[in-house]
Amino acid sequence: MRNVTYFSAGLVADFAISDQAFDKFLIDLNEAAKIIDRYGESDLMKARTLLDNFMARAQQDESIEQGPGEILAACFIWNFFNTNPNPSRVITGDIVLVDLDGTLTTVEYASAKDLKIAQHDHGHDHEHDHVHGDNCGCDHDHDHK
Repeated sequence: MRNVTYFSAGLVADFAISDQAFDKFLIDLNEAAKIIDRYGESDLMKARTLLDNFMARAQQDESIEQGPGEILAACFIWNFFNTNPNPSRVITGDIVLVDLDGTLTTVEYASAKDLKIAQHDHGHDHEHDHVHGDNCGCDHDHDHK
């Protein structure tokens, strides 16, 4: 199981990639080698744009569901960073996208294992996890005992 997580404007979306979905993605990527550059910055931006669009829709409606396009984009992003031949572009493990200003235009990529993000189960019934804490933007009271 692989994961790409996107943090934007108080929202968190986890794009979980099953092994089966990732294996199919790799087959499709190899077949599309003349069309898609697996390490091309423009193709990375296309994949990120799909996730940006999902996050923009989620800001309007948190109950929105991920579709196959978002999972393919997450596969591309995970593969781009984990297998990149350019050492300066390698990020190992699960990938996190962090929208720095809440506008979906200034986005940084990081390894999930390099970030310290508190995620607590406060008994909320949500479609996806929140980054909980002061000013987290989820409109719930968080008792940090």
